[in-house]
Amino acid sequence: MKPNFIEPKRFSQHFGIDKGIELDFVDIYAYQDIPLFLDPFGISAMGTKWAKECENQIATYFQYLIDSLRTGDKKTVTKLLNALHEVNEIALGYSSGIPSGRGIGTQQAREIQFAFESSQAAQSGDIKDIADCALMIPGISRDKISDITANILKRQLVEYTQKQCDKYKIPTKRVAINNAFDYKTLQFTSYFAQLPVIGEHAKILLPISSVRQDPELSKSKYYRNFVLEFLRAEHRHAGDALSSVLKNGEVVVRIMDLKEKYPMNVDFLYEFSKNHPKILENYKSELRRTAIRKGKAQLVTKRKILNSIERKEIMNSIKTGKADAHQFHKIAFDNLIHIFGSRLTRPITEKAINEGRKRIDIVFHNSDKNGFFHSLNSIHKIKCPKILVECKNYGSELGNPELDQINARLNSRRGRFGILVCRQIKKKKKLLKRCIDLINDNDNYIIVLDDNDIHQLLELRDKNNESGIDSFFESMMDELIM
Repeated sequence: MKPNFIEPKRFSQHFGIDKGIELDFVDIYAYQDIPLFLDPFGISAMGTKWAKECENQIATYFQYLIDSLRTGDKKTVTKLLNALHEVNEIALGYSSGIPSGRGIGTQQAREIQFAFESSQAAQSGDIKDIADCALMIPGISRDKISDITANILKRQLVEYTQKQCDKYKIPTKRVAINNAFDYKTLQFTSYFAQLPVIGEHAKILLPISSVRQDPELSKSKYYRNFVLEFLRAEHRHAGDALSSVLKNGEVVVRIMDLKEKYPMNVDFLYEFSKNHPKILENYKSELRRTAIRKGKAQLVTKRKILNSIERKEIMNSIKTGKADAHQFHKIAFDNLIHIFGSRLTRPITEKAINEGRKRIDIVFHNSDKNGFFHSLNSIHKIKCPKILVECKNYGSELGNPELDQINARLNSRRGRFGILVCRQIKKKKKLLKRCIDLINDNDNYIIVLDDNDIHQLLELRDKNNESGIDSFFESMMDELIM
């Protein structure tokens, strides 16, 4: 049977919102980031009173920042940029682990401040809005624009979240909101507000129309689609050395030649935009049109991997006993694939053996090149081309029948190493002795993993601690053979 992966829990699932309801907000993952960007032009395209307030706030912030740069008010510049820290409540980004905010750290804030202070475009006052920053300030990429926008609009986004919680009857808790920009006082302030909380983390929701998977606002798109196309037309018209004449008389200019003559960097984009302001304005107009045309983002993302918190929550929700056995097998299968990674490949569930009369819960192919499963054969001389796994969702202690079952599945062809996954082991010494007996009687090696063991391995996988995973299994192996 092919793998049937478990998807991470969404915000709506966590709070029990009806699946049939079309949500106004981005249905973020409950415990990890979602790969999207907050797009200021997407907000503008909403055309609502709230969106207009957001536009005004962004414009006010940047005008205050640029005015402070031009007057040499370094203290205010530092205050405005250093306040742009991680927005942990907004789960946008590309991390696969616990949401940590994709915002600007202290060092990055210093780098951005230096970039602004040393930018001729900023000093001259030629930067008018957030789009100019993205094009003419080094280090301000589309993800940083998303971060900066989230920081500036934190207060508005909190208010939006509260309205959505009222609308969908989502419970909230009183939490601290740090570094929220107030465009009336031009200060970053902290206050308390009601927000939805998952685990220990408050969540800020975003309008679905405000996010994009691939924002149009980027240096490369401006450079390729507007700057180079304008220069291509100029050189074609001039008929100079960059142009060529085809047999049919058509004059052509190759993009590759233009890129070589006009390499992309912020200084070039600034000089070009200063000399050709109409092209820059055309680009911004296209950004607005595109934002309106695209409307709501298509939130079809690549399959996200469950992190340890999500997996633990699923495991804890599964009751012991026959009724939930299928659910336990399903999460155990997904957990082991996640933990083992490339060590064990080609996972199969419910593998039929003995002409279909018996089945093995899970079978892996041993592809390990230098880790624990490689050492089973190379060091311990345990034949294990396949790794066999049995899952038991019992509420009682494992006994001889459970060990005998997996023991009977092991042989010289499939391999002599198996894993028994269960919920809890109360009498570990007694169970260990039974496993040692199997080695002495049949030369079969069985490691038993309970929920706590799986939790430890999941945390190691979250950190990509390969050596830690190997050490974990090596210590269990030592208990069997020492």
